[in-house]
Amino acid sequence: PDVVLIGCCGFDLKRNMMDSIQAMDKLKPLRAFREGRIYAADGNLFFARPGPALREGIAILARCAYDDEDVVREALDELSFLPKEGNGWAQVHFPAKEKKLSIPDVEDLVTSDTFFELHQEACEANEDFYADPTSGYNVFTEVAHKKRGKCCGSGCRHCPYNHVNLKDKTMIQQPAFLYEGTDNANGGAFISSLSSIPPNSHIKVLFFSGGKDSYLTIRKLVQQKLQSNGTDNFHLILLTTYDFETKVIAHQDVNIDTVCRQARHLEIPLLGIPLHRSSGEEYLSRIEKGLDAVRSAVPDMKQLTLVFGDLHLEHIRQWREKELSKYSLEYPLWKVPYTELIDDLESSGVNIVVSASNQDGIGVGTTFSRTLWQDATKMGIDGFGEEGEFHSVAEVWTTSKEQALGLKL
Repeated sequence: PDVVLIGCCGFDLKRNMMDSIQAMDKLKPLRAFREGRIYAADGNLFFARPGPALREGIAILARCAYDDEDVVREALDELSFLPKEGNGWAQVHFPAKEKKLSIPDVEDLVTSDTFFELHQEACEANEDFYADPTSGYNVFTEVAHKKRGKCCGSGCRHCPYNHVNLKDKTMIQQPAFLYEGTDNANGGAFISSLSSIPPNSHIKVLFFSGGKDSYLTIRKLVQQKLQSNGTDNFHLILLTTYDFETKVIAHQDVNIDTVCRQARHLEIPLLGIPLHRSSGEEYLSRIEKGLDAVRSAVPDMKQLTLVFGDLHLEHIRQWREKELSKYSLEYPLWKVPYTELIDDLESSGVNIVVSASNQDGIGVGTTFSRTLWQDATKMGIDGFGEEGEFHSVAEVWTTSKEQALGLKL
């Protein structure tokens, strides 16, 4: 389209403007975006209700549609009933995104200061609901849900029951298991469904992005388990954070559905932690709630260890060890030579595809291989993209589960 005017029913200019900016990635392919001709308006006042204000709405439509024709635009601006720009309608100015030299691997914090504190205050006052600061709608608090005594299955924002009755698990709003594993999983004692994990178990939670590094970490854990001859009896759970609105994992540009597919193929339980941009809740708070979900699912665990696929970046490891110091932390791939990692990738038979990149010579959709690793090194960048030059997704379903895990030689 040449012009887009966003004036959703029930929403004022501020809300439609905010939603437009949040939908920037979806609007980018449009001609209207490239030419700066996307507008927002007070849909509730000018378009949704039959009445005299529809006249102003029609004038706003015309003003936006003919903004590139000087004579028509000037004539419309002379209309006494056309609201001035900024008063009920305005051009959407999208934030400029500078090209990053690197894509950070430490997950972003959820920064906006909105409903998280409002919910906390409402719970402390034992109130059943609070007004959402964006929509104005009343939202049930955790207090109200606990009075009900069970999960209603509607994907409520503050569900305290791990969304146990929600059928479409990708719609969870609180940390919950997206996949609980298979009871007859044949991947060694460390790959079990949640229901079959025995009491007094050692649980290892792998922070899993779906990319090659976290996938190789699974294979390294398998190798360690096989070499321990039963002395390291642990059970593995995957943990993935992602944007609640887009369902996309930060920096990886991978949808949570893809990670669910990986978990199901490997038959490893997967805990999802949706991050709300508009919550004001910090990242570490969300992680702690996710680990509470693990404790709830495996109440009699003996030990909980957090596992990361970091390769060699000291500042990231230092950040983790500072912020997560109360936990036992493991880094199975730490400073493992890249030649060894490439050899393991090739022996896995799994196809690795670049999912995000800021390098002109490495395109999205390119297969990550020994050749690409060598070419990236020649370009003067980290051959595994550890500095954030590119990210990937492991298509584990391209081979058998046993082969992907390293159980089949």
